[in-house]
Amino acid sequence: MPTDAAAAARLQAYSLLEAAQGHAPEDALAALVTLEAEASRQGWEHAAFLAAAGRTVHAIVRRERPVAEGLVEDLVERAEAVGTPALRGIALSLRAVTAARREDSAALLADAGRAVVLVDDESLPALDRCCALVVSAAAYNTLSLWELVDELYDRATDLAPACEQPMLQPAVTVDRVLLRLEWATALLELGEERQALDQLHRAGDAVRLAVAADLPEDLWRLDVLACHDLVPFVLAACGEPVEGAPPVDDALAVLDAHRETLVAIEDVEVLPLLDALVGFALLRLGRGAEARARLRPAVPDSSSTGARSFPAWVRAGVLAESAGTTGPGETVDAHRAYGLLVSRARWSARRAVLAAARATIATERLSAEHAVLSRDVLLDPLTGLSNRRVFDDWRQEVPESARATALLLIDLDAFKVVNDLHGHAVGDEALRRVARVVAGHVRPGDLALRLGGDEFAVIVTDGDGTASPGVLDRLRATAEARARALREAVVATDWERIAPGLAVRLSIGVAVGVLGPHERAAADRLYREADVSLYDDKDARDAAADLTA
Repeated sequence: MPTDAAAAARLQAYSLLEAAQGHAPEDALAALVTLEAEASRQGWEHAAFLAAAGRTVHAIVRRERPVAEGLVEDLVERAEAVGTPALRGIALSLRAVTAARREDSAALLADAGRAVVLVDDESLPALDRCCALVVSAAAYNTLSLWELVDELYDRATDLAPACEQPMLQPAVTVDRVLLRLEWATALLELGEERQALDQLHRAGDAVRLAVAADLPEDLWRLDVLACHDLVPFVLAACGEPVEGAPPVDDALAVLDAHRETLVAIEDVEVLPLLDALVGFALLRLGRGAEARARLRPAVPDSSSTGARSFPAWVRAGVLAESAGTTGPGETVDAHRAYGLLVSRARWSARRAVLAAARATIATERLSAEHAVLSRDVLLDPLTGLSNRRVFDDWRQEVPESARATALLLIDLDAFKVVNDLHGHAVGDEALRRVARVVAGHVRPGDLALRLGGDEFAVIVTDGDGTASPGVLDRLRATAEARARALREAVVATDWERIAPGLAVRLSIGVAVGVLGPHERAAADRLYREADVSLYDDKDARDAAADLTA
């Protein structure tokens, strides 16, 4: 259970991760570096990881590609070491974004698909799941997979009530606006104007939600305010009913003011769409000369495909309109036909990539389900410890090199009496409590098992990979100390809270030996020796009980 300080550091990391994308990214970066150092010093792995994720986001946003790729690979390694699925999902989703920047679609689909499935688990922290979904959506958006992006945003929005803070929701709110605009512009390029206008109406709905949201006073709010005036202007130009739409020249003046603001903050996402959509609207209003005067060069640094392709499409349309009045119409018509063919080919390719993305997610989900089933086959359903099958496999396994190994066999004394007096429900709860005690007394690399009934086992191996007499003596001392600690922990358990009069005691047998390629029957011999030791322990405990009776 994380401490209050660790939990606060985790939420601070999320706030700074968001700030790294805002109007003061360098201040956020400095704070992230400080937080990561402090979290690492305190042993707050979760907060330290998220601070490192924030540094990665900063590098991605600042287009520092080599730095971002180095940071994200380190992040993936850290997530694998921690072993938390949610953090692995965040790391892989960020790596998917870096894959997008180098135009590696295969890597993007693989990492994003795995990230999405990793956070399917509803027991994971909602905020971590939300983060992985939002970042995965950003990766998919670079491939114009808007249907899938929309679904991930829906999942992230559904998680919002369970998140400790409403962070990430502003990002979703703003990104939904941009999603609809990009979708609409692609449909315009395709010649599907009715569908495009439907998406623009939905963009208007998204804008109204974003304006009402508690957005930070930075780039996101400025983007939303620009779209708030842009969308109704374009809809009105296309003949759609827009309540309270201002006169064209008044609307243009407002949009020009937005443009100046976006230029000043070096916006690369909304600015090119604003320029292109204004040009498109002017063309629809029969003001082609004005549209031509407003043509702007494409923005090469935008992560939005719409911000790159739609301005070029509008430019071609404006110039074609001009050429239609001054030059040969046949040439213009040929270019228009060619452009439409290219747009349709791109759309077909997009649909194929969308299908591939969905197939990747489905495959990852199936693999995850198979992994759970395979794991469940090897787990005891009552206690969650490894089961008899794992123990039998261990007995058959032949290690490649000699290794000192200790086996602790554990048996609950007179457990049948517990079931007879208190019932099987109490007996099952007692077994679960004992299992928790056993699991709490194993180190990484050891194996805790329930062999069946009231029998448990712990397999302990020595860490230095040798099997000298000194190592065996040390391992025996370790195993016997572990056995004493287990007995004491079980005695110290408050069994009365489970059932009045309930008491549970253990007998433990210990055996130590060498397992290796030249000791093929060593595991079975160890098992027999531990079993003998177990009954010796029971006899000694019974004798001690008789003396005190």
